[in-house]
Amino acid sequence: MVIPKNLLHDRIFGVLRDRIVYMEYPPGKLLLEKELCEEFKVSRTPLREAITKLEEMKLVTVIPRYGTYVSEVDINEIRCAFEVKIKLEGLAGEVAAKRITADKLEELKTLISKSDALLKETGGHRSFIEVDTRFHEIIYQAAQNPILQEILENLHSRCARLWISALIDTIPITSILQQLQEIYNALGKRDAERGKHLMEDHVRYFIDQIKSQLL
Repeated sequence: MVIPKNLLHDRIFGVLRDRIVYMEYPPGKLLLEKELCEEFKVSRTPLREAITKLEEMKLVTVIPRYGTYVSEVDINEIRCAFEVKIKLEGLAGEVAAKRITADKLEELKTLISKSDALLKETGGHRSFIEVDTRFHEIIYQAAQNPILQEILENLHSRCARLWISALIDTIPITSILQQLQEIYNALGKRDAERGKHLMEDHVRYFIDQIKSQLL
């Protein structure tokens, strides 16, 4: 299948973003343009478009004549991002409760079932983090507000690097799974106020877990 040229940079961006967020590319890693072009079988143009988007999200730092490096995790910046994320996640939960469609509710239900199975797996933490990220993405989509979705996806990627590095081996799957179930129930009942508060509490829970690991 030939991917349209205008979608190439989005595909490359998605792959590189995930590698950075999940620490496959650690902070400080040099991204070699020639190697990436060969890997993705593309010219420099779509790769540079993807890099520009990553730079806008502060996931990479481009230094002229030296190259592109994975950005360091800036604790203060991420603290500020979390403050914004709490309120916007609440807004997404509130709006999604009013606008979510049956197919999006079904997607959330399927993810929760998948998460439940991870409780029985050894080393399921990475997979659960991916499930949690997808859970948030579905809610952003269900809110049917592209501007809110774009901002939250940006914030989620930036914040995720910190909690992944702090919690990847200790993430309390049972507690978080219960939170996802409660959020799903609230959205299914079209309870906007409860959806808002549960989403905010979900983010606060991660912040508290990070603090407990780093302090």
